[in-house]
Amino acid sequence: MRAADADEYVGKTIAHKYRVEALIGEGGMGKVYRARQLALDKVVVLKVLRHTLLSDERTVARFQREAKAASRLNHANSISVLDFGQAEDGALFIAMEYVAGQDLHQILSREWPLGEARVVRLVSQVLSALSDAHGAGVIHRDLKPENIMVEQRRNEGDFVKVLDFGIAKITDSTDDGPALTRAGFVCGTPEYMSPEQARGAPLDHRSDLYAVGVILYQLTTGLLPFESDSAVGFATKHLTEEPPPPSRRRPDARISPGLEKLILRALSKSPDDRPANAEAFKAELAMVEKERRRAEASQRGARPSAVLAPLPRKSTGGPLNDGRDVTVPGWDSNEVTMEATVRALPGVLSPLPANADDMPATREKTDSLSPTNPGSGGGGFAFFFKSLTILLVVAAVGFFAYYFSVGAGSGAQDLPYALPKNAPVPGAVGSAPSTEVPLYERQISNAERDVEAAGRKTREGDRALQRLDIPLAASSYREAFSMSGDPDLALKLGDIYWSRPNPDLQEARGWWERHLREMPNSKAREIIEQRLGAAIARPSAP
Repeated sequence: MRAADADEYVGKTIAHKYRVEALIGEGGMGKVYRARQLALDKVVVLKVLRHTLLSDERTVARFQREAKAASRLNHANSISVLDFGQAEDGALFIAMEYVAGQDLHQILSREWPLGEARVVRLVSQVLSALSDAHGAGVIHRDLKPENIMVEQRRNEGDFVKVLDFGIAKITDSTDDGPALTRAGFVCGTPEYMSPEQARGAPLDHRSDLYAVGVILYQLTTGLLPFESDSAVGFATKHLTEEPPPPSRRRPDARISPGLEKLILRALSKSPDDRPANAEAFKAELAMVEKERRRAEASQRGARPSAVLAPLPRKSTGGPLNDGRDVTVPGWDSNEVTMEATVRALPGVLSPLPANADDMPATREKTDSLSPTNPGSGGGGFAFFFKSLTILLVVAAVGFFAYYFSVGAGSGAQDLPYALPKNAPVPGAVGSAPSTEVPLYERQISNAERDVEAAGRKTREGDRALQRLDIPLAASSYREAFSMSGDPDLALKLGDIYWSRPNPDLQEARGWWERHLREMPNSKAREIIEQRLGAAIARPSAP
């Protein structure tokens, strides 16, 4: 019997140029291989049309159309076609650049929910590719997550490539051979079809923008705007039904009002009501993200930088660190909630730095209050004011010195700012009555979720943290977590428990491990593992 994975091209050379190394995909039209271009020793992708379809004039024309459409594109976010030709056995092939990554459908399946900043970053690149294609007279007509590859590059994560122009329409073409579409002919993927596409009506670039709206809806909710068990059912709903707002379909999802409004506009039945073009869509998306970040900052209080700014922190001498200065790297500025790892704590819970270069900006302001010549310049009132300020600063330093000396020499229960212990809470439904788990191990059910109340509690915790009321901040964050399961809150709580003069290692590790289970690709992973002195295993892919 022939082995199940045997393939007629693997191990062979096609057109004396490409040595086929492995089969990486298969579809109705043909197979996709990883191959090596012999002349340049470069990895490429070969798309080979099935032998049985070579006699089908329409299919051959569609295959050639893909090569021609993609060859018109010269954009970083569009797949590059390198070659088109015929193998020794007569099979047609397209050679394209190789993208080492996963498609957006796989990311959606494995990593949802995605942060809104990440969604905007991904879709903005898709729109850039579409803008270039539309400018070249190419309409994709089959845009969907499976046709969007995402590559993790060394200096740039989530780099997008749009591919598969197999049913692309070239709007200025006059000599394409046999017509690939005709009046009333429908092609594409039903879940992502625009209403005009479902009707078989003439299309323009705004049909692709509708598909982008569907993808945005799916990325923010994990669901399609319409559900059906048949292609006809999907087409009918795209034609006749208004999509429910994303926040109604998924109340637990974190979707900003501006993004929801833009998604619904992109899903308008009339092309005239959608964004005018891909560039305009991208600009609106950038504005929505800017407004979201501004709203988040304002909700955190008048001084968001006290929470968000990455400041140098000195080791507290706990057993989980090596005594060196550690600075949290500046994470992606779009991921505001990811950056909120209790940046106010270093100035409160860490000893003063050994040298002036490590002091935060507040030290510089204090130094400037020292009178250099009391008898000149500002006069007696100014001297009195400066002297009073210095006395207050000295008193504050003395208070904190006493504050830490008491905390360092006593047990956790005697700390002047003892944090709430992570008291066990009842286990999951169906477990034995005596079974209890810490809050950081508990899965928050949909019935327990209250996103609005959790948001209020989170903001309350942020304000408490800015006032240096650490116990209240910890209690507020824990209460917010019990209503949301937000992994960003787990990150904050881990930092709080770790940053005490006597670190609560079990609590810190528990919260951080919960954060990394929910967000395995978190940009906080490196600093967390550095603090814990050990790597934390990533969850296996489902």
